[in-house]
Amino acid sequence: MILLAVETSCDDTALAVLDDWRVIHSEVAGQDAHHRHGGVVPEIASRLHLDVLPGMADRALDSSEISLSEIDALAATAGPGLIGSLLVGLSWTKSLAWAMDKPFLAVNHLAAHLFSCYRGPGSIVWPAVALVASGGHTCTFLMGSPSDLRLLGSTRDDAAGETFDKIAKLLGLGFPGGPGIERLAEKGDPDSIDLPSPLGDPSDPDFSFSGLKTAARLRWEAGVSPEDLCASLQRVITDLLAEKLLYQAELHQADSVVAGGGVLANRRLRELLEELCARRGLNLYLPPPAMTTDNAIMVGRAALTALHHKPESKSPISVNAFARWTGEELSTVVGLD
Repeated sequence: MILLAVETSCDDTALAVLDDWRVIHSEVAGQDAHHRHGGVVPEIASRLHLDVLPGMADRALDSSEISLSEIDALAATAGPGLIGSLLVGLSWTKSLAWAMDKPFLAVNHLAAHLFSCYRGPGSIVWPAVALVASGGHTCTFLMGSPSDLRLLGSTRDDAAGETFDKIAKLLGLGFPGGPGIERLAEKGDPDSIDLPSPLGDPSDPDFSFSGLKTAARLRWEAGVSPEDLCASLQRVITDLLAEKLLYQAELHQADSVVAGGGVLANRRLRELLEELCARRGLNLYLPPPAMTTDNAIMVGRAALTALHHKPESKSPISVNAFARWTGEELSTVVGLD
């Protein structure tokens, strides 16, 4: 099956073509226009998605040496994310699917991150406990199978990635903030600054980063070293994420740990998860650092997972974008017929 996938949930425009689980073409276009604003401006993001998406599709078909008629199904992110951005990719892909009379699948962005490492039956050992950590989301799931995803815990306020972004902006490190924080952290002492660990009990499945963000700002205003502040902030966030995830893995007797989202590009978090999973004999599935941020490969793999489980899967053309996801059971594809 040849599938074309589109991702426009925030400020990255992404398109991929997959032949079953094999990636034929993948492209991601970032948006530098937001850097001077210190964060994503939704209206600018939407317009830039519209500017680049048609050209990306042309390049994908040319480099893949396939025609539109050879595409068997199409998929796009429906949410959660910025509504304006989502509508660009969703509307464009739905229109193409309708014109071609091909199945369309509206993919949940959270599920897409969870399937970024999935390459078909046998590629992940179930059950697994999973983490999505990004600029907009911090939550854990129990994955009993590719079609059984249940929420375990989520942030009560800010996301882990948002905390990195806001403190990086305070320190003048640019946007997104994760890379800048990590660079300075390499030169600092992670134990030099006392920062709170909100909801720090590993048995509490929820997260909270708002108080940590405020505490880091107050320490900065008191005149601490930026290197030490970044190292200490990184230590607290990565420890919280890893400890809570591994507690849930033990609690639910999982065989594997899965993680995705932009925060998983952080080297300390990856090394910590590798160490803890090896110590406990757990399988660990992490996307390559370049695939932790938003991309269309993960959207395509999520859609293919649904099609493998139920070949007739498709979303109605009337399916709409949504800014937030709430619930206990996560559906990979939205509005399945």
